[in-house]
Amino acid sequence: MVGFLVLVSTAHAGADYRPGGTGDVTATSPLPGALDAFYPPAADRPVYLFRMLGLETSFSGIVVDLMEDDLDGARGSFEDFQRQYREIAAMVPEWKGEYPEGKVKDLGAALATGNKGHAMDAFAAVGEVCHRCHVATMVPVQQKYHWGDFRAITVKDPLSGESTGYPQFKKILAANLAGITVDLRQGQTDNARKQFEGFRARFEALGGSCQGCHEKQSRYFVDREMRETVEELGVAFKSRTVAADAVMALAQKIGRESCSKCHLVHLPAAHAGRYER
Repeated sequence: MVGFLVLVSTAHAGADYRPGGTGDVTATSPLPGALDAFYPPAADRPVYLFRMLGLETSFSGIVVDLMEDDLDGARGSFEDFQRQYREIAAMVPEWKGEYPEGKVKDLGAALATGNKGHAMDAFAAVGEVCHRCHVATMVPVQQKYHWGDFRAITVKDPLSGESTGYPQFKKILAANLAGITVDLRQGQTDNARKQFEGFRARFEALGGSCQGCHEKQSRYFVDREMRETVEELGVAFKSRTVAADAVMALAQKIGRESCSKCHLVHLPAAHAGRYER
């Protein structure tokens, strides 16, 4: 259902369009302060998001009914959509202009004629209004209210016992991982072991930090496969003669499969949110 809506709403999107229903809101516009009231911590749940999801359900219901040749159902879905559309438009005064009435009224008129083709065209036109506003506002809203400020996260360093800011903790962790390879290349096996012990302890603590955002146990980046790879490093360091090539290959696997892929997901939101603030 959502996939169909995305297809419809992007059908006429070109490189020269201006985001926003009126063109007043763009991807660089600051988010309105009134929006804070509809997201935690001011609200107990993401109220605005839930209202938008309800709006999307009614909107998609229109085209579902049209495809089923159920004009009465489509008109009923439209009435529900129009009611919610107007209610949501009044929630954030600064975004009132992003909910123009013209295209919505055209959709209602097309449905009233019973002409399925005209109704589908009018539906697509309303979808374009939605899409343009989403391009301008959806990602900034997610960055502010879902991702939050990564700098506010702290991790208890298992070696020092101190509460450490997340960026600083990650730098220490990265230094431990790099230190394994650097020390082995320099023939300093004992130092490499110490770097590994620091990395192993901090990697375990890193997994616990995910719970600050993730309600379920993470299945990626710090999952069992990655923990087993860390333990393989430990086994390698227990040998009297450490196989440097094998150790460095395991370290590279951790960097490639855990560190790098985690950064691909989280760094854009972390940095974008920081720049916004």
